[in-house]
Amino acid sequence: MRILIDTSSLLALVKYYRPFDKEDLLKEFFKNKIDNGSILLIDKVFEESRYLSKEQIIKDLEFLQDKKRHFKTDELLPTKKFFNILDNQLCQVQLKNRLSSIEYEQKRNEYLD
Repeated sequence: MRILIDTSSLLALVKYYRPFDKEDLLKEFFKNKIDNGSILLIDKVFEESRYLSKEQIIKDLEFLQDKKRHFKTDELLPTKKFFNILDNQLCQVQLKNRLSSIEYEQKRNEYLD
């Protein structure tokens, strides 16, 4: 199982848990989970964390600065190829042609949700 971590969770980790982690066990655990891919850090979350609480997250979890540990947001979003397959193979073309472009887009978004 993979987990995406958000900025609020990182801030809570640093503010409320790390002060009691005198032997850096939690920090090492978190670092290992990011390194083995169990926890994903998105580049946009890292950027946002740089502006919170005087960079408290970045100062305490300095290993997050390594860009090799970041997932690019673009890599996590569906590609144009995915939408082409969805539009041309995973729908009934006859029904698609009966809908206006706005109606089709609404139905497609409902399906994706």
